[in-house]
Amino acid sequence: MGKRAWIEVDLAQISANIEKIKKYTGGKFMACVKADCYGMGMCRIAKAVEKNADFFGVAETSEALALRKSGIKKPVLVMGSVFPEDVEDLVMKDIRITLCSREVLKKVDAVTKKRGRKANVHVKVDTGLGRIGVMPGDAPGFIEEASKVKGLALEGIFTHLATADSMDHSYAEGQIEKFDRVLRETSGFKIPMKHIANSASIINFPETYKNFDMVRIGLLFLGVYPAKYLYEGLPLESALKGYCRVMYIKDVPRGTPLSYGITYRTDKKTTRVATVGLGYGDGFKRFLSNRYSLEHKGKKLDILGNICMDQTLLDITGTGIKVGDEIRVIGDDFEVENMAAVGKTVPQEILCGFGSLRMEKIYKK
Repeated sequence: MGKRAWIEVDLAQISANIEKIKKYTGGKFMACVKADCYGMGMCRIAKAVEKNADFFGVAETSEALALRKSGIKKPVLVMGSVFPEDVEDLVMKDIRITLCSREVLKKVDAVTKKRGRKANVHVKVDTGLGRIGVMPGDAPGFIEEASKVKGLALEGIFTHLATADSMDHSYAEGQIEKFDRVLRETSGFKIPMKHIANSASIINFPETYKNFDMVRIGLLFLGVYPAKYLYEGLPLESALKGYCRVMYIKDVPRGTPLSYGITYRTDKKTTRVATVGLGYGDGFKRFLSNRYSLEHKGKKLDILGNICMDQTLLDITGTGIKVGDEIRVIGDDFEVENMAAVGKTVPQEILCGFGSLRMEKIYKK
C-alpha cells in the first residue's frame, strides 16, 4: 500500500543527541517521553534509548504502565499529579510518584503498609508555574510529614520553569531562587535528587544543570528546539524527517478559486496545482493555510487556499513535479519551529499534532 504521509524517526540520531546533551550537562538524564513522546512513539523510542537514559518522565499513570509493559526497566517518574486510586499500581510496578498532596501521601502510607513495598517519590514544588505542586512556604512542613511515612523514600524534589525559553530571564531566575530557598530550608532531610532543568533552561540557565542532579529533556533530544534561537547554544541534528506525496495535478487559469472558503484565487495566467496527501487530520495545522510552504528539492511550494482535513493544495508551477513525488514537510531547516512561529504556538503542539495514526512513523536504526 502506498504511503501518503509519514515521518521517519532516526533512533540513532536521538541516541546521539542524548549523548551530546549528557556530555554538555554532565549529570543524570531524564528522557521525557510523555504524550507518546510528542506523538513520535513513546515505547519505541524509549526502548531504543534506554541505555542512554538514567530516568524516563511521563505525564500520567497509563503512560508509565505502558513503559513497564513494553519492557522498560529504568526508573520512571510520573511528573503529573496522580489520583490516590493509582498509587497501588504505581508502587507495585516500582514507578516513581510525584507527591504534592496529602491525599496521595495518605494513600502511599496505606499501600506501602498493605503491600510491604517501598514507594519512591519526588516532591513537586510550585515556584511559579501555577499548575501542581506544594507552595514554597508549605514545602518544609509537607516534606517533614512525608519523611515520617516508613514506606516512603524521598528520592527527589523538583520544580518546573514557566519561561525558560524566553529572552527575558527575570521570571525564571526568580523561580530558581525560590527553589534554592526551599532546598536550604529542607537541607536537614536526605533527598538525593534535585532537578529543575528542561530543554530550554540547560541553554539559557547553566545553573539548572550545574547546581542540580538531573536534567529533564524531551523536545530537545529529538533535535527540535523550544525556540529557534536556542540552537546556537547547543547545535543538535533533527532526528525527524516528514514527507507527503503528490496525489493529483491540474492546470488552472487565472482567477480560479481554491479550497474551502475560497480564501485564494490563482493570480498567474496558468497555475499548476498539486493536491498532496496531507491535511489537518494528519496534524498539518490549518492555521498554515496561505501562510506557509512545503519543499521539493530545495524549492519552496506555497500552500494555496485552506488546508483540508485530508489534502492540501500547493503551487508547483514550473517545477516538473509528478504524481507520486515526495514533498518534504519536516527536516533540518527548523520546519517544526517555523510552523509554531506562524501559529504563535509552541513546537510541542506541532509535533503532538503529527502524532496522528495516519501520519505513519517509520523508525530508522
